Amino acid sequence: MLPVRFSTPDDDGKAVFDDYIVLWISVHPNTTKETSCREANADILAVLAKHGIHDAAVHWIEGAVESLGGPPPMMRVVPDTNPTHYIRRALTAVVGVPLAAEALANSDAQGSLGLYFHEGKDRHGDKSKRVMCLTNKHVTSSDTTQDYEYSGRAGAPRQFMRNCSSRRFQQIVNETRAFIATKLGDIKLFAEQLAKMVARPKSEDEEEAAADKEDMKRKQQDLKRAEEDVVKLSDFLQLLTSTWSDAYQRIIGYLDWAPKITNDLDNRRYTRDISVIVLDENKFKENFQGNCVYLAGKYTRDEINSFLNPNAAKPPSFKYPNDHLFRLSGHVDAVGLANPYLLDENGNAGFIVAKNGQSTDLTFGRFSELEAYTCDEFERDSWEVAVLNLSKKHGDFSGRGDSGAAIFNAEGKIVAHLHSGMPRPGGIRQA
Repeated sequence: MLPVRFSTPDDDGKAVFDDYIVLWISVHPNTTKETSCREANADILAVLAKHGIHDAAVHWIEGAVESLGGPPPMMRVVPDTNPTHYIRRALTAVVGVPLAAEALANSDAQGSLGLYFHEGKDRHGDKSKRVMCLTNKHVTSSDTTQDYEYSGRAGAPRQFMRNCSSRRFQQIVNETRAFIATKLGDIKLFAEQLAKMVARPKSEDEEEAAADKEDMKRKQQDLKRAEEDVVKLSDFLQLLTSTWSDAYQRIIGYLDWAPKITNDLDNRRYTRDISVIVLDENKFKENFQGNCVYLAGKYTRDEINSFLNPNAAKPPSFKYPNDHLFRLSGHVDAVGLANPYLLDENGNAGFIVAKNGQSTDLTFGRFSELEAYTCDEFERDSWEVAVLNLSKKHGDFSGRGDSGAAIFNAEGKIVAHLHSGMPRPGGIRQA
């Protein structure tokens, strides 16, 4: 409802306002009949007259308010020739991206997105198109002893989830600035090298002259590429600071269901530590990649192949994807967990698993055939799937902030979801 006044131009072209006020009332298209509007007019004019407003008219229009702006969509996964391809990983629609509950912003609690899934049917049995994701209960809730379920009632408050805590987002900004500084250093180096090449007399030796020519050509290409990279990185930094720096622009959805943490659901006594988040369609639909892990950046392709195919004498069970996006599909059941499917570098049967979390990024570990028995200070015990560090050289399998990440094998099957760990050499991660 909006009060307005109309004007008409006089003979000199000046605007002359009408003597009466027009009350514009907008209704959603195809929701209100003309007869209903006419019937309502009498009551509205009576209310206005009661307050001394007699020169008024009521006009009805159809229309709906549309947002002229909105939060930026999750970023596109770009080719590895783009200098931002690894830095932007935390802002893309793949698994392992950083999550932070708005309600826990002051405590700097954060975790990782484990898996995406389509709801299919809602809790009332009706068809649903909602896309959701999984993480841990302790990532989304301060009180892990109480069940939470969003009521869905009109006006009910929502517990919003963000992509990246303030600290994690600042890390992206810092990484970008550091990379720009590195590229500027490269530009300076390449320019100085080219200046020396130009100043040096041409060699009379044909082979040496040809090598110098090829070297200059490559250095010129390196200089051009570094200059282009600085432009792309600077534009990316501008995008981060102008659009993504506002925490409200990084809201990706809201908490739908987060049952209390428990380990007595069945006789297996595994820990249930999960939360389900409803994702904002506008944030994800444009660049959604689904349950894919982005492998590029931390390790080379050969290193990843050696981790997941440790025994060169055996046929590989893992094939590195050309676009670096490794799709997760299916899961390993209890029988599969008890029957290792590959031989390690020493010829011993075992599992090599991996996870991609927001804190320690892509890491690899050794799945233990023996489950871990845990008992806390309150004598609450549970059995957990245990993952050992791959080696001392490669550090911990996970760290704080990786909670919720999916643990998967070389076939892309889900083995478990990470929820806790024991940070020490050869330490155990539990899922």
